[in-house]
Amino acid sequence: MKTLFSIIWGQVSVVLKHRIQALDNFKRMNVEGDSLALLASLQNKALNFQSQNDQAQALQEAVRCLYLISHSKADSCQAYKECYGNGMWVIKHIGGKLHVYTSLVDAELKTKGSDCKTATADEIEESERSATECQMAMGYILGSD
Repeated sequence: MKTLFSIIWGQVSVVLKHRIQALDNFKRMNVEGDSLALLASLQNKALNFQSQNDQAQALQEAVRCLYLISHSKADSCQAYKECYGNGMWVIKHIGGKLHVYTSLVDAELKTKGSDCKTATADEIEESERSATECQMAMGYILGSD
């Protein structure tokens, strides 16, 4: 594990090394060769969300980045899928979720013979989850080449 730590650490830029070394848990990470903690710290610093002053800005930028992801001819299908999945992960990582359009939720409830006035909270939650998945799938398809 210490070898892995050293390999990862050797690939980090000087500026990023200084930022990581300023963390409270860096000494422990370094002594123990905690590669997972190092990777998590690098990820947070690289995404720059811990130092982001405005969470609304961070969320807006993450959602914008997700919507701008598209599959180019130079990308493999797997690379596009991973990039799209990472975009969703970033939004969730900073505490956000995509807006779910009420018309999609209503349509989902209607297929089950219900509507937003008569549905239970669980039915509405399930319809929101399903509508979000549908919305994400359509974004993925429309962004593909």
